[in-house]
Amino acid sequence: MTATQKKNLLAKALDNVAEARHYMKHADSENLCVQFFSGTREEPYAQDGKASKQVPFAIINVEATDNSLKDFHQIEGTLKIGEEQLPIVLAKNPYDRNFATDISRLVDVNKPIEITLFITNTNHPTLTLENVMDEGAISWKQALEIAAKKISNKLKKSQGFEVYVKIVHDMAQDAGAFWYVQFICDDGCTHFCVVAPDGAVIGNCSDKCHTTDDCKDSKHKHKT
Repeated sequence: MTATQKKNLLAKALDNVAEARHYMKHADSENLCVQFFSGTREEPYAQDGKASKQVPFAIINVEATDNSLKDFHQIEGTLKIGEEQLPIVLAKNPYDRNFATDISRLVDVNKPIEITLFITNTNHPTLTLENVMDEGAISWKQALEIAAKKISNKLKKSQGFEVYVKIVHDMAQDAGAFWYVQFICDDGCTHFCVVAPDGAVIGNCSDKCHTTDDCKDSKHKHKT
């Protein structure tokens, strides 16, 4: 693929972003892990290879590292964004152990984020969240550009696709945070690229394609 073709591919990718998480903030207590991320995503949300209209969003995700919340169906609390305080209700994921809620806004990365959870009458933990990536890390757009260049030769010239830019972060593995860029094509083929905060490509893989030879050198399994 020529330099011009790669430039056109990047422009096409930016025009077909189905979800872009601009950043992630997190906090951990003795038995809680809290994540907050914000960005834009398509509406309606469907991984079908075709991006639609973008809307802003922010998600709060809470998970207990023990069984203390196993009998809860929801958790009430407050979300403080800068000086603004909002009541929140986090619903339990029926398929996992996490609780989450969504607010329809794009929150500036520079806004301080604080979450208070009303777990019991005497247990109201307050957590101040910090960015999972250090200052100087590449942006989601830069990660997308790096990923598009990396997998450019795997995409057909006239192929339709949509792009998801997410953040992988697992404190339990002490591996830090990474950009996870996913290209879902309209023919059912999917390409993945994991990009480090400094711009290095950690791994890439193709899935549900006619060949998966590219997966053998990838250091990271794909995640949703």
